Amino acid sequence: MDATERDDDPPAHPMRGAGLGSGSHHDLPIDPDLAPDDPGEPSVAHRPTHRPRHREPRELVAIGIGGFLGTAARYGVDLAWPTAHDAFPAATFAINTSGAFALGLILTLILGRGAATGHLRAFACVGLLGAWTTMSTLAAEADGLGRAGDLPLALSYVAASLAAGLVAVAAGIALGRRTWASS
Repeated sequence: MDATERDDDPPAHPMRGAGLGSGSHHDLPIDPDLAPDDPGEPSVAHRPTHRPRHREPRELVAIGIGGFLGTAARYGVDLAWPTAHDAFPAATFAINTSGAFALGLILTLILGRGAATGHLRAFACVGLLGAWTTMSTLAAEADGLGRAGDLPLALSYVAASLAAGLVAVAAGIALGRRTWASS
């Protein structure tokens, strides 16, 4: 025990002083909202910087309707385009890629119009496209492919999904900007 420590002192933060001089800014807790003596407890000096946003009932209805429609559409595509358990999950790939494109396009168009489109954004982006796209199914399908012994296909599915999603959202944003500029 160090000469400055007492038996009743709380244990030091595990990252405190990590090889750096005493009194440096590195002696602070990892998260400034945590108490220096207990990294799991909020600091008494913590003051939230903003209030949590509460949605209006009409916004929640818009999200619910969009979510219902997005889920129903995704389910319909899954029924119409079944994928064998050992094949590339083309339906989910197309769903997620098209959702990324649509999100880039719609958000670019909506955000350019201002606050009057709040319910449209809730409906289309949070509800419809939030339910249309499915990262959990991507993860489950990739896991299933890996567990079935086809790790190269699982990894290529994840990599292709991420790459296609990035390209699709960039294309959606570009088209949205071009559309916005021409109107």
